[in-house]
Amino acid sequence: LEITLSKAGDPLSKQQRQKVEDNFRLLDRDKDGKLSVQEVGILHRAFGQNPTDEELAEMLRAVPPGGLDVNGFVSFFTSNYRTPTSEGALFKAFQVFDSEDIGIMNAEKFRDMLTSLGEPMPVEEVNAILREAEVDDRGFFDYKALAKRLCEGPKQLPDIG
Repeated sequence: LEITLSKAGDPLSKQQRQKVEDNFRLLDRDKDGKLSVQEVGILHRAFGQNPTDEELAEMLRAVPPGGLDVNGFVSFFTSNYRTPTSEGALFKAFQVFDSEDIGIMNAEKFRDMLTSLGEPMPVEEVNAILREAEVDDRGFFDYKALAKRLCEGPKQLPDIG
């Protein structure tokens, strides 16, 4: 179902617009021509976007309580679109920090690097990434598995309320 744009704000092609309309109708269970806030999140992810639960909840705050019609959803999707990161690109990025080339990384060292090197990431964002990792009792995680998990995106919808 993935919809790919060159960049956020780009218009949908005719085929992409048709895909949105078809899936919008399927998700519009009460057939009122609008998707609820939760359904907007479901469809956004169905089209290949994988924001964190926190990011999606923030995006959905802009959706009116009555939901969005098709044009409103298209606007929501295109303005919140982010080019997906491939699993391979993430794996290579993690691999740079694996000096022993063993496929695992220390969670604390990872946190320290991301919060202090280059353009530091906020601690909350790093913690959100590490929550997706399966950190073992020694404090290590398999970064290939994490790259795969991050590209799959969160499995649940945020509690919107």
